[in-house]
Amino acid sequence: MTTPTTDSGTLPTRQPKPTSFMDWFQINSRWVGLGAVAVALAGAVAWYVPHQKALAAENADKMLLAAKQSLNSGNAQLAESDLRKVADRYAGTASGAEAGMLLGQLRLDRGDASGAVSWLQELASKAKGPSEPAVRGLLGDALAQANKPADAAAEYEKAAGLSNMPGEKAMLQIKAAYAYMNGGKNAEAKKLFQALAASPESPALAAEAKVRLGELEAAAKG
Repeated sequence: MTTPTTDSGTLPTRQPKPTSFMDWFQINSRWVGLGAVAVALAGAVAWYVPHQKALAAENADKMLLAAKQSLNSGNAQLAESDLRKVADRYAGTASGAEAGMLLGQLRLDRGDASGAVSWLQELASKAKGPSEPAVRGLLGDALAQANKPADAAAEYEKAAGLSNMPGEKAMLQIKAAYAYMNGGKNAEAKKLFQALAASPESPALAAEAKVRLGELEAAAKG
């Protein structure tokens, strides 16, 4: 009987079978090394990303504190510059939102309602998470001060829809109702006042809403 051969005339070579862990490791050392590198890289990324976020938050807090100190010292020009840096550099963070709101409030306090509106609209487009309702609420204040009650009411309602805090939500809703009243939209105001009057979350605002409902109904009859 003849021995079978391959087309090349030579017997096929066979990989040695590992007989122990050390044999297996020697045969597969390249793949083991690549796997170890991949695990190390994943661990480095898992550490680096949270570390960088924590470092950024710490730096934002320090810059915000410095800006507040400038503000408290009466150096409004330096404070505005510092607040703008924090708001721009750390947009989307709690410190960035707070800095932006302080800057918007400064502009409102000096009577620059249109400037405050423009700035707060930009800030609201970047605000994320728990800060967004407060930012949009302040934007509503700026729009109301700029004599744009309908736009103010829309922002107040948007902010109320984003809020998870009953007290904050109720306050934003009653601001929206007043803005609608100031804009001559009594039907929209009445709807919000009715919801607030029936809400047990804020007894003081519920009582105020009932008074305003009475006024609206009296005005409608008269």
